[in-house]
Amino acid sequence: MKTLSQVLQDEGWILGDGAVGTALMDEGVESIALPLVPLRQPDVLMNLHLKYLEAGARLIETHTFSANGHKLAALGIDADVVELNRRAAQIARHARDIFGGEAWILGVVGPLAQPVDSQVMPSVPYEQALEYYRPVVAGLLAGGVDGFIVETMSDLPTVRAAVEAIRSETNLPIAVSFAFSPQGTTRYGLSPEEAIEAMASLPGGLPALVGANCGSGPAPLLDAIIRMAPKAKELGIPLAAYPNAGQPGLVAGHVHYPATPRYVATIASALREAGCHVIGGCCGTTAEHIRALQLTLSHAPEPQVLPSVRDITDASASLDVSHSETHDQGISQFFYKRFIISVELDPPRGVNPHRLLDSARVVAEHGADCINIGDSPMARVRLSALATARLISEHLRVQTILHFTTRDRNLMGLQSDLLGAHALGIRNVLALTGDPPGLGDYAHATAVYDINSIGLVKVLNAFNAGQDALGQKIGGHTAFDIGVGVNPNADDLNHELQRFREKLDAGAHFVMSQPIYQPEQLERFLDKMGGLPVPLLLGVMPLVSYRQAVYLHNEVPGIIIGQNILEQFENIQDGTALGIDLALKLMEQLMPLIQGVYLVPSFNRVEPLLPIIEYLRRQDPWQAKVQGEH
Repeated sequence: MKTLSQVLQDEGWILGDGAVGTALMDEGVESIALPLVPLRQPDVLMNLHLKYLEAGARLIETHTFSANGHKLAALGIDADVVELNRRAAQIARHARDIFGGEAWILGVVGPLAQPVDSQVMPSVPYEQALEYYRPVVAGLLAGGVDGFIVETMSDLPTVRAAVEAIRSETNLPIAVSFAFSPQGTTRYGLSPEEAIEAMASLPGGLPALVGANCGSGPAPLLDAIIRMAPKAKELGIPLAAYPNAGQPGLVAGHVHYPATPRYVATIASALREAGCHVIGGCCGTTAEHIRALQLTLSHAPEPQVLPSVRDITDASASLDVSHSETHDQGISQFFYKRFIISVELDPPRGVNPHRLLDSARVVAEHGADCINIGDSPMARVRLSALATARLISEHLRVQTILHFTTRDRNLMGLQSDLLGAHALGIRNVLALTGDPPGLGDYAHATAVYDINSIGLVKVLNAFNAGQDALGQKIGGHTAFDIGVGVNPNADDLNHELQRFREKLDAGAHFVMSQPIYQPEQLERFLDKMGGLPVPLLLGVMPLVSYRQAVYLHNEVPGIIIGQNILEQFENIQDGTALGIDLALKLMEQLMPLIQGVYLVPSFNRVEPLLPIIEYLRRQDPWQAKVQGEH
């Protein structure tokens, strides 16, 4: 999937979402409870995001407008700002995963309860404003946003503080949006011309987008956009517009926004002509308003329908990046012939696999040999890993490694699924016990665990010998390549070694390690093991930020990140380049000890992995050896 920066540069227009706060109140949420919805009513918020995605929106804003310490305190709310923002961003990402298509998440950074550095009214000092915004940015980054929108702004010092707080932590794109009244100025008297003029002096330079939201209905907002357009064109900044659904009024004691979806859509063409690349809705707009905008902007006679699996299958020729090797055999045929590169992708949380297939296509085109697919990782419901593996194999003709857990299936169902997987052409299975349900969304669900991963290896070997788990003939022999996991960082390494030897004795063909970050972690394990009798795929998850590194080190079992690595990330804005560099150095040092790697993308973003894949493909030691022998 393209980055948000690429989309903003390449696309003629992209549709934003609609109102969040007023839409949540329509769902029965009380206004005072709105800021805490990500923590208290996450399902309501996720469903709202999904409505906008299904209506055509491709830019989804987090529900974090009031999620800063100053605004929360003014509302009498005591909350962990970092966690509130992180959770809101995570919910938006989960909605996108369920949707399955292309979409990007904008982290909303709203105004404080007072202006910043005002000379005429009570205000927040600039340095204090920075401190209010830093945890907002930290939480949104931890939640995996693709960019930021500093929105509903009325004074320039607040904009500067928000932008500086963002740019001190990341290089992700920033949109800045002002709220202009029907009279043509912000609450504190800023005109559209003054607002756009000030963009060149922001910390770090021009934002990726500038525009207007809230404040007024479609017609007054169009006027503000037209006034901003000449300077925006001169500066080369695309515009964004998020109008309200008219001016609100009270109807039967309830706030009512009068502008219909059809009326709001009539303004869309004029906004496009004025230079708007992003158009969405603010207060009072609904999924119907967004759907009407989508129809108008795309000139489609009816709403777009998400592609079905059959549609994607019919288009598989355009996605084909096939290798010349046969696919009747598993991954073992490639070991010691080339350095194996796999990329781990999680299935979507919904029915649409389009985004996952696009990511798989990209990594395959850049040289990945395999895609390994999680089986509802972290005990969260996702599209079947088996179905996902089949889709990838069918569309891209690359090897897949199916993660297969014993958590969810009794012994009979487990064997049925494995036989079905083999019939569908799946040859590589990573035998796992699986995360307990208590870690995920269905804590009340009952785990099965008729057997563990060691027992699963035995079942797979029995199939390869032509028998089921009871020794009954199955009418032929399967050809599974059987993988197992190992954790070189286990707290009780002796116990881990004992279990690993049992997996090898049960018949494992290859092993995949937990991600590591320092060579000595693997070297210590191999020394205690006395070498490996089977090929090893090393787990590598390149870091992208200091906060991610701290989180993984402290909260994810089995991952240890050394203090020397943490210190390297601590004082840099965007750690992506450093994470790639450290990952490459790690693999270079360990390459003589391993037969391949599996790369784990952060937030399912595969783009940062592409330079690693290309480099490894060029440096492939096994390929050079094979060529030399010929």
